[in-house]
Amino acid sequence: MDFVRAPIQAPSPLPVLRPHRRLLLLFYLARPPNLALLAAAALLALYLLHQTQPLLPIHEVRAFYLITSALLIMAGGYWLNDLYDVEIDTINRPRRAAAVRLLTRRRLLTAVTIAWGAALLCTIPLRWQFKALHLLVIGALFWYNRWGKRLGLPGNLLVAGLTALLPWELMLLTGRTAYAVDWMIPLAAVFNFAREVVKDAEDQPGDLPHGVRSLPMRLSPRAWHLILRLGWLSLLAFLYLPALTKYLLWQTTPAAYLIAVTLGSALPLLWGLTDLSNYRLLSRLLKVAMAGGLLALAFL
Repeated sequence: MDFVRAPIQAPSPLPVLRPHRRLLLLFYLARPPNLALLAAAALLALYLLHQTQPLLPIHEVRAFYLITSALLIMAGGYWLNDLYDVEIDTINRPRRAAAVRLLTRRRLLTAVTIAWGAALLCTIPLRWQFKALHLLVIGALFWYNRWGKRLGLPGNLLVAGLTALLPWELMLLTGRTAYAVDWMIPLAAVFNFAREVVKDAEDQPGDLPHGVRSLPMRLSPRAWHLILRLGWLSLLAFLYLPALTKYLLWQTTPAAYLIAVTLGSALPLLWGLTDLSNYRLLSRLLKVAMAGGLLALAFL
Protein backbone atom coordinates (compact mmCIF):
# COMPACT_ATOMS: atom_id res chain seq x y z
CA MET A 1 0.00 0.00 0.00
CA ASP A 2 1.46 3.29 -1.05
CA PHE A 3 1.40 6.33 1.13
CA VAL A 4 1.79 9.78 -0.26
CA ARG A 5 3.54 12.18 2.08
CA ALA A 6 1.89 15.57 2.23
CA PRO A 7 4.28 18.33 1.20
CA ILE A 8 5.63 20.41 4.05
CA GLN A 9 4.67 24.02 3.62
CA ALA A 10 7.41 26.46 4.45
CA PRO A 11 6.38 29.40 6.65
CA SER A 12 5.56 32.48 4.69
CA PRO A 13 8.51 34.90 4.61
CA LEU A 14 8.26 38.04 6.69
CA PRO A 15 7.69 41.24 4.73
CA VAL A 16 10.75 43.36 4.05
CA LEU A 17 10.45 46.53 6.08
CA ARG A 18 11.62 49.89 4.86
CA PRO A 19 13.93 51.82 7.22
CA HIS A 20 11.23 54.28 8.31
CA ARG A 21 8.90 51.38 9.18
CA ARG A 22 11.62 49.80 11.33
CA LEU A 23 12.13 53.09 13.15
CA LEU A 24 8.38 53.40 13.77
CA LEU A 25 8.24 49.88 15.20
CA LEU A 26 11.24 50.59 17.41
CA PHE A 27 9.55 53.79 18.59
CA TYR A 28 6.37 51.83 19.39
CA LEU A 29 8.31 49.18 21.33
CA ALA A 30 10.18 51.86 23.30
CA ARG A 31 6.92 52.76 25.14
CA PRO A 32 6.81 56.50 24.25
CA PRO A 33 4.39 57.41 27.08
CA ASN A 34 6.78 55.93 29.66
CA LEU A 35 9.75 57.73 28.13
CA ALA A 36 7.77 60.98 28.12
CA LEU A 37 6.88 60.49 31.79
CA LEU A 38 10.55 59.96 32.70
CA ALA A 39 11.61 63.03 30.72
CA ALA A 40 8.85 65.11 32.34
CA ALA A 41 9.95 63.97 35.81
CA ALA A 42 13.56 64.93 35.04
CA LEU A 43 12.62 68.36 33.68
CA LEU A 44 10.36 69.05 36.65
CA ALA A 45 13.14 68.03 39.02
CA LEU A 46 15.53 70.43 37.28
CA TYR A 47 12.96 73.22 37.49
CA LEU A 48 12.40 72.66 41.21
CA LEU A 49 16.14 72.49 41.87
CA HIS A 50 16.59 75.73 39.92
CA GLN A 51 13.95 77.37 42.12
CA THR A 52 15.97 76.64 45.25
CA GLN A 53 19.19 77.97 43.71
CA PRO A 54 19.70 78.97 40.06
CA LEU A 55 21.51 76.32 38.04
CA LEU A 56 24.76 77.11 36.26
CA PRO A 57 24.99 76.65 32.47
CA ILE A 58 27.35 73.71 32.99
CA HIS A 59 24.69 72.02 35.12
CA GLU A 60 22.13 72.35 32.33
CA VAL A 61 24.50 70.89 29.73
CA ARG A 62 25.47 67.96 31.92
CA ALA A 63 21.85 67.37 32.89
CA PHE A 64 21.01 67.08 29.20
CA TYR A 65 23.62 64.34 28.78
CA LEU A 66 22.43 62.59 31.94
CA ILE A 67 18.74 62.61 30.95
CA THR A 68 19.53 61.49 27.40
CA SER A 69 21.59 58.61 28.75
CA ALA A 70 18.75 57.56 31.08
CA LEU A 71 16.18 57.66 28.25
CA LEU A 72 18.41 55.55 25.98
CA ILE A 73 18.96 53.00 28.74
CA MET A 74 15.22 52.83 29.36
CA ALA A 75 14.41 52.36 25.66
CA GLY A 76 17.07 49.66 25.32
CA GLY A 77 15.67 47.90 28.38
CA TYR A 78 12.20 47.79 26.84
CA TRP A 79 13.59 46.39 23.58
CA LEU A 80 15.55 43.70 25.40
CA ASN A 81 12.45 42.83 27.41
CA ASP A 82 10.48 42.36 24.19
CA LEU A 83 13.28 40.27 22.74
CA TYR A 84 13.20 37.78 25.62
CA ASP A 85 9.42 37.86 26.11
CA VAL A 86 8.31 37.39 22.51
CA GLU A 87 6.78 33.96 23.22
CA ILE A 88 5.02 35.19 26.36
CA ASP A 89 3.79 38.30 24.56
CA THR A 90 2.31 36.11 21.83
CA ILE A 91 -0.35 35.35 24.45
CA ASN A 92 -0.38 38.53 26.54
CA ARG A 93 0.36 41.22 23.94
CA PRO A 94 0.06 39.83 20.39
CA ARG A 95 0.64 43.20 18.70
CA ARG A 96 3.93 43.67 20.51
CA ALA A 97 5.07 40.15 19.68
CA ALA A 98 4.15 40.69 16.02
CA ALA A 99 6.22 43.89 15.95
CA VAL A 100 9.24 42.01 17.35
CA ARG A 101 8.91 39.31 14.69
CA LEU A 102 8.64 41.91 11.94
CA LEU A 103 11.80 43.63 13.15
CA THR A 104 13.56 40.27 13.74
CA ARG A 105 15.51 39.49 16.89
CA ARG A 106 18.83 40.34 15.26
CA ARG A 107 17.77 43.89 14.45
CA LEU A 108 16.24 44.36 17.88
CA LEU A 109 19.41 43.17 19.59
CA THR A 110 21.40 45.56 17.39
CA ALA A 111 19.11 48.40 18.46
CA VAL A 112 19.67 47.51 22.14
CA THR A 113 23.44 47.51 21.64
CA ILE A 114 23.39 50.87 19.86
CA ALA A 115 21.07 52.48 22.45
CA TRP A 116 23.12 51.30 25.42
CA GLY A 117 26.40 52.16 23.72
CA ALA A 118 25.12 55.68 23.00
CA ALA A 119 23.91 55.94 26.60
CA LEU A 120 27.41 55.23 27.88
CA LEU A 121 28.89 57.72 25.42
CA CYS A 122 26.55 60.36 26.85
CA THR A 123 28.17 59.89 30.26
CA ILE A 124 31.65 60.87 28.99
CA PRO A 125 31.27 64.55 30.07
CA LEU A 126 30.02 63.41 33.51
CA ARG A 127 31.90 62.35 36.62
CA TRP A 128 33.05 58.76 36.94
CA GLN A 129 30.30 58.01 39.46
CA PHE A 130 27.64 58.52 36.78
CA LYS A 131 29.56 56.38 34.28
CA ALA A 132 29.78 53.55 36.81
CA LEU A 133 26.14 53.93 37.88
CA HIS A 134 24.77 53.82 34.33
CA LEU A 135 26.94 50.82 33.51
CA LEU A 136 25.56 49.14 36.64
CA VAL A 137 21.99 49.99 35.59
CA ILE A 138 22.57 48.41 32.18
CA GLY A 139 23.89 45.27 33.85
CA ALA A 140 20.90 45.20 36.21
CA LEU A 141 18.45 45.53 33.33
CA PHE A 142 20.17 42.72 31.45
CA TRP A 143 19.92 40.50 34.55
CA TYR A 144 16.27 41.44 35.03
CA ASN A 145 15.26 40.68 31.45
CA ARG A 146 17.28 37.48 31.24
CA TRP A 147 16.57 35.99 34.67
CA GLY A 148 15.10 38.39 37.22
CA LYS A 149 11.67 38.83 35.68
CA ARG A 150 10.91 35.15 36.24
CA LEU A 151 11.61 35.47 39.97
CA GLY A 152 8.73 37.87 40.58
CA LEU A 153 9.22 40.06 43.65
CA PRO A 154 13.04 40.60 43.41
CA GLY A 155 12.64 41.77 39.82
CA ASN A 156 9.75 44.09 40.76
CA LEU A 157 11.85 45.68 43.52
CA LEU A 158 14.78 46.16 41.16
CA VAL A 159 12.70 47.92 38.50
CA ALA A 160 11.04 50.13 41.13
CA GLY A 161 14.44 51.18 42.45
CA LEU A 162 15.84 51.91 38.99
CA THR A 163 12.90 54.17 38.09
CA ALA A 164 13.61 56.35 41.12
CA LEU A 165 17.29 56.91 40.31
CA LEU A 166 17.09 59.88 37.94
CA PRO A 167 15.83 62.56 40.39
CA TRP A 168 18.53 61.51 42.86
CA GLU A 169 21.16 61.67 40.10
CA LEU A 170 20.08 65.19 39.19
CA MET A 171 20.44 66.31 42.80
CA LEU A 172 23.90 64.72 42.90
CA LEU A 173 24.84 66.37 39.60
CA THR A 174 23.72 69.87 40.56
CA GLY A 175 24.66 69.75 44.25
CA ARG A 176 21.17 71.01 45.12
CA THR A 177 18.12 69.58 46.82
CA ALA A 178 14.45 70.46 47.00
CA TYR A 179 11.66 69.13 49.20
CA ALA A 180 9.47 68.12 46.26
CA VAL A 181 12.36 66.37 44.48
CA ASP A 182 13.14 64.47 47.68
CA TRP A 183 9.58 63.10 47.59
CA MET A 184 9.76 62.37 43.89
CA ILE A 185 12.11 59.46 44.65
CA PRO A 186 9.91 57.38 47.03
CA LEU A 187 6.75 58.23 45.08
CA ALA A 188 8.32 56.98 41.83
CA ALA A 189 9.58 53.80 43.50
CA VAL A 190 6.30 52.95 45.24
CA PHE A 191 4.04 53.63 42.26
CA ASN A 192 6.30 51.80 39.81
CA PHE A 193 6.48 48.82 42.16
CA ALA A 194 2.67 48.76 42.34
CA ARG A 195 2.40 48.96 38.57
CA GLU A 196 4.92 46.15 38.06
CA VAL A 197 2.93 43.86 40.37
CA VAL A 198 -0.37 44.75 38.70
CA LYS A 199 1.16 44.08 35.27
CA ASP A 200 2.32 40.69 36.56
CA ALA A 201 -1.27 39.91 37.52
CA GLU A 202 -2.44 41.01 34.07
CA ASP A 203 0.21 38.83 32.38
CA GLN A 204 -0.60 35.58 34.19
CA PRO A 205 -2.10 33.80 31.11
CA GLY A 206 1.21 34.02 29.23
CA ASP A 207 3.55 33.86 32.24
CA LEU A 208 2.25 30.61 33.71
CA PRO A 209 3.15 28.29 30.77
CA HIS A 210 6.67 29.80 30.61
CA GLY A 211 7.63 29.29 34.24
CA VAL A 212 7.36 32.89 35.43
CA ARG A 213 6.63 32.92 39.17
CA SER A 214 5.29 36.40 39.85
CA LEU A 215 3.87 37.51 43.20
CA PRO A 216 0.18 37.11 42.22
CA MET A 217 0.84 33.51 41.16
CA ARG A 218 2.69 32.65 44.37
CA LEU A 219 -0.26 33.64 46.56
CA SER A 220 -3.69 32.11 46.95
CA PRO A 221 -6.44 34.10 45.17
CA ARG A 222 -7.87 35.21 48.52
CA ALA A 223 -4.51 36.39 49.87
CA TRP A 224 -3.66 38.15 46.59
CA HIS A 225 -6.93 40.10 46.48
CA LEU A 226 -6.55 41.09 50.14
CA ILE A 227 -2.99 42.34 49.56
CA LEU A 228 -4.07 44.15 46.40
CA ARG A 229 -6.88 45.99 48.21
CA LEU A 230 -4.67 46.93 51.17
CA GLY A 231 -1.88 48.01 48.82
CA TRP A 232 -4.23 50.14 46.76
CA LEU A 233 -5.52 51.90 49.87
CA SER A 234 -1.93 52.41 51.02
CA LEU A 235 -1.14 54.15 47.72
CA LEU A 236 -4.01 56.55 48.35
CA ALA A 237 -2.71 57.35 51.82
CA PHE A 238 0.88 57.70 50.59
CA LEU A 239 -0.13 60.51 48.23
CA TYR A 240 -0.89 62.77 51.20
CA LEU A 241 2.22 61.92 53.22
CA PRO A 242 4.36 64.72 51.66
CA ALA A 243 1.76 67.32 52.65
CA LEU A 244 1.41 65.88 56.16
CA THR A 245 5.19 65.82 56.63
CA LYS A 246 5.51 69.42 55.45
CA TYR A 247 2.83 70.50 57.90
CA LEU A 248 4.49 68.67 60.80
CA LEU A 249 7.92 70.13 59.98
CA TRP A 250 7.02 73.73 59.10
CA GLN A 251 3.32 74.15 59.99
CA THR A 252 2.62 74.87 56.31
CA THR A 253 -0.35 73.42 54.45
CA PRO A 254 0.35 73.02 50.69
CA ALA A 255 -3.25 73.59 49.58
CA ALA A 256 -2.40 73.66 45.85
CA TYR A 257 -0.64 70.31 46.15
CA LEU A 258 -3.59 68.78 47.99
CA ILE A 259 -6.02 69.92 45.31
CA ALA A 260 -3.78 68.79 42.43
CA VAL A 261 -2.94 65.39 43.93
CA THR A 262 -6.59 64.71 44.77
CA LEU A 263 -7.78 65.49 41.25
CA GLY A 264 -4.82 64.01 39.37
CA SER A 265 -3.94 60.95 41.45
CA ALA A 266 -6.45 60.13 44.17
CA LEU A 267 -9.52 60.16 41.91
CA PRO A 268 -8.01 57.67 39.40
CA LEU A 269 -7.03 55.40 42.30
CA LEU A 270 -10.53 55.63 43.77
CA TRP A 271 -11.90 54.61 40.37
CA GLY A 272 -9.65 51.56 40.50
CA LEU A 273 -11.18 50.51 43.84
CA THR A 274 -14.47 49.88 42.02
CA ASP A 275 -12.98 47.08 39.88
CA LEU A 276 -9.80 45.61 41.38
CA SER A 277 -10.05 42.50 39.19
CA ASN A 278 -9.63 44.50 35.96
CA TYR A 279 -5.83 44.54 35.87
CA ARG A 280 -5.51 46.32 32.54
CA LEU A 281 -7.64 49.17 33.87
CA LEU A 282 -5.61 49.27 37.10
CA SER A 283 -2.36 49.49 35.16
CA ARG A 284 -3.64 52.41 33.11
CA LEU A 285 -5.05 54.19 36.15
CA LEU A 286 -1.69 53.84 37.91
CA LYS A 287 0.01 55.52 34.97
CA VAL A 288 -2.54 58.36 35.10
CA ALA A 289 -2.04 58.66 38.87
CA MET A 290 1.75 58.80 38.38
CA ALA A 291 1.41 61.62 35.87
CA GLY A 292 -1.05 63.46 38.12
CA GLY A 293 1.22 63.03 41.13
CA LEU A 294 4.18 64.34 39.15
CA LEU A 295 2.23 67.48 38.23
CA ALA A 296 1.12 67.92 41.83
CA LEU A 297 4.73 67.92 43.04
CA ALA A 298 5.22 71.25 41.26
CA PHE A 299 2.92 72.79 43.91
CA LEU A 300 4.39 71.06 46.99
